[in-house]
Amino acid sequence: MKEEVKLMANITAKSSLKWITIVLLGNLVTLICFFTILFENISYAGGGHGNVYAFFRNLFFHNICGFLLLVGAPVFAIGYFMIANKVAIQSMIHQLWTNKMGSYLDAKVILLVDKITDSNKVANSISNESILRLQLLEANKRDHESSRIKKKAIGYFFSKIKLDDIDFSNKDLKLSEIISFKLNKFISETIQPSFFLFWLLLAFQLVLIVVAQFF
Repeated sequence: MKEEVKLMANITAKSSLKWITIVLLGNLVTLICFFTILFENISYAGGGHGNVYAFFRNLFFHNICGFLLLVGAPVFAIGYFMIANKVAIQSMIHQLWTNKMGSYLDAKVILLVDKITDSNKVANSISNESILRLQLLEANKRDHESSRIKKKAIGYFFSKIKLDDIDFSNKDLKLSEIISFKLNKFISETIQPSFFLFWLLLAFQLVLIVVAQFF
């Protein structure tokens, strides 16, 4: 038990570090780009107390890259937040799987699916992938046996797995076996946390700020 608590704490720390790094670095670059464009092009606001409308209009027509960096700052910030969440959860799943917790996740998924399908009332109401997904997410949410980090990993899996290829009209359908197979396939394809979107968004901002200097 003590070893598992230590493992969970270690996984949480590493995943949180990745989340913090992406959010801080991404938003730091966003702020630097924002204020660089703002101060370099403040003359577009006109005389007197300045004119916000004139500033954005002139910036749009004279420096489109700068305009995108300035107006798009909130979008970039939200983008980094979403990417950080995705990478943190992927990192969590990766560490759980590589630390031999994969069998636990697989067994827990099978247990949750069987719990749903064992109830005739619930089983009969599952007619499409949307209903099944909602039932799985709700079952995971109500589970009080798994730790928060395990529930988060299972919840991420249930939200991302492809379910639209399941034949719900098949009365002999064994959902737990299908979901278990999909879990292992999903993990094998997404086992490594990907920073591709982070670097892509960061590179996009850097290209915009460099090009903006030539206007």
